[in-house]
Amino acid sequence: MRRLFPVALALALAACGGHPPSPAAPPAPEAAPVTADKDLELAGGANALWWDAASSTLFLTDNNADALLAYTDTGGLAPVVTLPASEHGISLGGIVRHPDGTILVASFGFGKAGTVFRVGADRIASALTGLDPVRRRVGLAQDATGALYTGYFVGGKGETIGGVAKLDVQGASASEIEIAGASTKAGLQKVVGLVATPDAIYVADQGQHTIFKLGVPGFQLAPLATVAKVDLLIQLPGGDLLTGGGSEIARITPAGAVTPVALPNTHFDQVRGLAFDPAGKRLFIIDHSTTPGRPDRLHVRSFPG
Repeated sequence: MRRLFPVALALALAACGGHPPSPAAPPAPEAAPVTADKDLELAGGANALWWDAASSTLFLTDNNADALLAYTDTGGLAPVVTLPASEHGISLGGIVRHPDGTILVASFGFGKAGTVFRVGADRIASALTGLDPVRRRVGLAQDATGALYTGYFVGGKGETIGGVAKLDVQGASASEIEIAGASTKAGLQKVVGLVATPDAIYVADQGQHTIFKLGVPGFQLAPLATVAKVDLLIQLPGGDLLTGGGSEIARITPAGAVTPVALPNTHFDQVRGLAFDPAGKRLFIIDHSTTPGRPDRLHVRSFPG
């Protein structure tokens, strides 16, 4: 288990039901104004993003350092916690907050050590026990009722089977109930992105270049939209979805219409994680560098939503 750096995480946990922060913890910063566009260079292999509105904090995963980082407008980027290493590698995915105040981070694990990490208010990070390590977990989502879901796939080299499962976390252990996957013959291949609402679960399948919709209840799977490249998935307040991939970001309406997102003066090598700050009207974008000598970047762009 790894201990936390006492940076922004204690603020987010305390604001959402965890233990209170230490007396020295600074107040949560206010959201930056709409005009605060900026680019930040990243030293590691950044992947997923999650905006915590309660503390005005952006959390992001660093695959090179096996770490969770935090960004605030007043404090910039800072490490939060190093996740427990694995001999097989962990490769971090989606981020959510459990109703008990802890933060959960999905781990890909390369088909041998897939898991979900729990980052507690006690400033300790550990892998949840009871989960099948063969599942390569990337997507992790929570709906407005607090229900948690994981997106995963098994296999490799073009022969993957994807699935979506309901995640039940009980303290340091967890279990998954499959709702779409091999046992249901859903036909998913490489699930990488996930968004959950009380009425539907949206699934980004990288193997089929498709966004699927799982209706709730019943979990009937239906294709929503075909997108050239998909990765991690977020939902805007109005209901539209955003996903990145390659040099583009696509916007998908609830009816399945797909349009490219145009951001002036912004070039992407490989879009990965996205997050949206509804108060500041800002879109956060992880741009993984495929150009030699060019670092990864966190783009912060004004975006009306």
